[in-house]
Amino acid sequence: MNKKIITYLNNRSIVLVGMMGVGKTTIGKNLAKELNLPFYDSDNEIEKNVGKKVNEIFKNYGEIFFRNKELIFFNEKINARSRQCIISSGGGSFINDNIQKKIKKNCISIWLKANKKTLERRLKNKKNRPLLNVNNFDETLSLLLKERNVIYGKADITITIDKLNETKVLQAIIKSLENLK
Repeated sequence: MNKKIITYLNNRSIVLVGMMGVGKTTIGKNLAKELNLPFYDSDNEIEKNVGKKVNEIFKNYGEIFFRNKELIFFNEKINARSRQCIISSGGGSFINDNIQKKIKKNCISIWLKANKKTLERRLKNKKNRPLLNVNNFDETLSLLLKERNVIYGKADITITIDKLNETKVLQAIIKSLENLK
């Protein structure tokens, strides 16, 4: 455990934000292990709660239902009684004003930023991404990036992951957290 970083966090949780496919879950698990903190993936927690995969939730109940479940998750995990943790947020979580304000007030937000080329390579043939499981993949991805990058840019820390492996991303996060002092 990196006790120095835990001190800098001032009892705040860390929330990883960014587009789907940037590696928030993988990096979040590694960061949680490094800092000896519990890890939560908001999408996985919603899937457990509802008993269906994200794709099925979108298909059966719609995006609004899913976004409401996200808000409930973040209200539960980011409150005065909650234990410090690492959260991998869904790609659309930080777009929600209520969730974003809660994260900005009570947590340290880290944007894992990727360019379109990296995301295309990682997401092109994935069928488990409801917002990108469309005929016009490239156009939809471009639109999502244009809309979301402005909002993701409000995160406390930005790590560009395009040419970094998991170890290098984790090192960049640790270094950025150490610079919070």
